[in-house]
Amino acid sequence: MSESDRILTLRLSKADWELVERLAKSQGYTRAQAARSAIALGARFAEAGHTFNITRAVLVLEYMQAAIDVIIARDHGDVVPQLRAAAKERLATFHG
Repeated sequence: MSESDRILTLRLSKADWELVERLAKSQGYTRAQAARSAIALGARFAEAGHTFNITRAVLVLEYMQAAIDVIIARDHGDVVPQLRAAAKERLATFHG
């Protein structure tokens, strides 16, 4: 630990502890690394004055995807197979 590092001890609910453990396991991190990552992302988001409603975000994403699907299928149906293949390739490349 360097002189600039600080130690923070905190108490987590069982649900939050399990969440940190799942994140650590899925990312190959220690629990401490997972907690630091979550704090870094979440704190900066909150510091900027943002809030996040996961249900609304998913609804907006699904709405946009459905709209794009309808428009492309209607106006450019010939490219749908290529788009699906490209999406699967990107999923494998960027999301393991």
